[in-house]
Amino acid sequence: MARFGRYEILGKLGEGAMGVVYRALDHGLGRIVALKMLSAELGGDDELQTRFAREAEAIGHLSHPNIVTVYDLGEADGHLYMAMELLEGDDLRALQERQVEVPLADRVRILAQICDGLGYAHSRGVVHRDVKPANLVVTAAGRVKVLDFGLAKVATRETITRAGMILGTPDYMSPEQATGKPLDHRTDIFSAGAVFYEFLCREKPFRGKTLHSVLYQILSEEPDPLLTLNPELPSRLCAVVHRMLRKDRAERYSSFEDAGRDLRLIHDALRRSRSRSALPPDGGGPLLTEDGRARVRELLARGRAHVEAGRFPEAAEELGEALVLDPGCDEAAELLWRTLRRAPAAGRVEPTPRDPEADARIALLLERAAPGAPEAEARRALAELALVAPDDPRFAALIRERSGKDRER
Repeated sequence: MARFGRYEILGKLGEGAMGVVYRALDHGLGRIVALKMLSAELGGDDELQTRFAREAEAIGHLSHPNIVTVYDLGEADGHLYMAMELLEGDDLRALQERQVEVPLADRVRILAQICDGLGYAHSRGVVHRDVKPANLVVTAAGRVKVLDFGLAKVATRETITRAGMILGTPDYMSPEQATGKPLDHRTDIFSAGAVFYEFLCREKPFRGKTLHSVLYQILSEEPDPLLTLNPELPSRLCAVVHRMLRKDRAERYSSFEDAGRDLRLIHDALRRSRSRSALPPDGGGPLLTEDGRARVRELLARGRAHVEAGRFPEAAEELGEALVLDPGCDEAAELLWRTLRRAPAAGRVEPTPRDPEADARIALLLERAAPGAPEAEARRALAELALVAPDDPRFAALIRERSGKDRER
């Protein structure tokens, strides 16, 4: 096999505009790594090499569970390189292309972890500038890792093109990035919003057939409302994504910490209600007592035992119960992710059915609020529906139908 400094090249993992990534053995520490080398085409550019080295050094100082770990930075045989942890899993692009079914609560958890990683980078003065599905990996354990920090900044030189070639991914660019304006951390918030939009409805927010039409939409048109593409999404979740996609950066979230906080409230509510509602219980939900923590530990132990014995449906049930009690239990969430990936059909947890009386009440309220019903009665029914079934897709459909009727009047 070929050698590169202390690394033995075992095979190619991928190739992009900035360079090539290899699977390699680090003979110094005896571990397998992902070795990324600056491409030969860009290697003769002194400015790019200087900026690559400076940005790579900054990335090397980032240490966060949701950011890929960089082990080594250097130069060998005239090539700059970075040695990083080798990740086993799928990036968001692969998950979408394979149409992997990811439960809504897990999708929201993934989005919150992306916010955690990018928010940490921003707190250290690093702006990604190329947030896209291919740079967001969900490991086999269900943990998000953000890749390629700083490389877009190196590649773009603050512009969209170089030597007539598109660098970066226009589908996820912010308006200020598309027009070459100075960028700050809020460009990543917009790009992440575009990624979140696609992850939730499998449609890009800006879908032009040419580069110019995509850029025109980013600058001038609003994306279709998420609820029209996926009516089953909680309206509160859609509001978070659309706020991230505001064209005026002053109207976006000011930080990923704020966006992540809202996503975690939605995630916890989905877990506790078994995906029936994204609204937190009154008072934000009960604190986990010592008895509750003991119950979570018991469920985790039983879930692990079921996984080891290959009883995936039973494992998913136990782990799902643990997450109802403690939505923030990473161990349960990651073990459940591995369980569902190993046996997606057998291991999927179905939401607990609604109480028959509650369902009957919702059906009656939907009837009373239907177009053509007396206005006063319809408004009272809508107000009650907003409390008892805020995320019911029938309620969302009714709101859209009534809005259309109102416009016709």
